[in-house]
Amino acid sequence: MEETSKGISITLAVLLGIFLQVLFAFADTKDTPDKAVIEFAQAYFGFDESMTDRICEASAVADEISVAEQYIQDAKEKAGSLGYSLWYMKEKLYHVDTHTISMEEYKSAKVRLTAERKPPLRSFFTRRSSHVDQVLDVVYDKKAKKWKVCGDFFSLSEG
Repeated sequence: MEETSKGISITLAVLLGIFLQVLFAFADTKDTPDKAVIEFAQAYFGFDESMTDRICEASAVADEISVAEQYIQDAKEKAGSLGYSLWYMKEKLYHVDTHTISMEEYKSAKVRLTAERKPPLRSFFTRRSSHVDQVLDVVYDKKAKKWKVCGDFFSLSEG
């Protein structure tokens, strides 16, 4: 009788664990303004073209030129003038924290991003780390069913 009780307890604990894993997996796939800002910022500082997936249509193109592609091209040229590849310009975000300042139903939001940005390989020749503290506007794109960053996000690289 005691062994049966132990077996039931273990089985229930395992089933509860599986249920919680499934529940957390579904919760993680939900798109939020905070998630959009983090994904955009990581792609932005990593000079990854996937940042275009998180830029709203109003901010994606200026004078019929993709601002993301132009931003990456400018970084390649700057790195080349210093004698390096684009890899030298890339930065990673550490200690990333977001805070939703305001949210208008499921239409738009203002999200504050704070993080530490550092070059991926620290050495004598690399740049020092710097702090990022920026408020970004985020809008919900109903067609893509994603939150997207709008506004003047290219001021992120200053400072």
